[in-house]
Amino acid sequence: MTRVRARTSWIGKWTRIGCLMVVVIMGTAVASAHALRDDWLITPEEAAMAPAPEGPGGEDISVGAEAENLGPQIDVVKPTNGGSVPPPVEVDVRFIPKTSPVDVASLKVSVVKFINIDITDRVRAHTTVEGIHVPGAQIPSGKHTVRISIADKDGLRSIMDVTFEVL
Repeated sequence: MTRVRARTSWIGKWTRIGCLMVVVIMGTAVASAHALRDDWLITPEEAAMAPAPEGPGGEDISVGAEAENLGPQIDVVKPTNGGSVPPPVEVDVRFIPKTSPVDVASLKVSVVKFINIDITDRVRAHTTVEGIHVPGAQIPSGKHTVRISIADKDGLRSIMDVTFEVL
């Protein structure tokens, strides 16, 4: 009977060690996947998703865009709207307050697709009240439309779409 207990105890220890190793390996894999994703402003998988539907005349349907931009002015310096750029892409967006200071916490940045992809957290570290500056953003080749939305301290919001192609 003592032998059976010893064997059970030995198997129990190895089972616990095996479970611990699986947890460590899975944690490393998840961290690696997040690190890979963090390197991309737009991932290749996101770029390959279905585009936003087109309206009459071939124009994108601007769901979520406001007719009047009452909040801060959004000036997209780079990449230029309709332009083509080589990778890595320099992103330079400026926020110009109108009546009230810019509220950086209100920033929303998304890739316009059939279902929009929120990339706000990926640009937040590169954002100040003056704007967004990413010196060398990793963005896959292809045509991309990005929607930038920001409000001022009074809650007045502006939204701008920029479409560009990465060569």
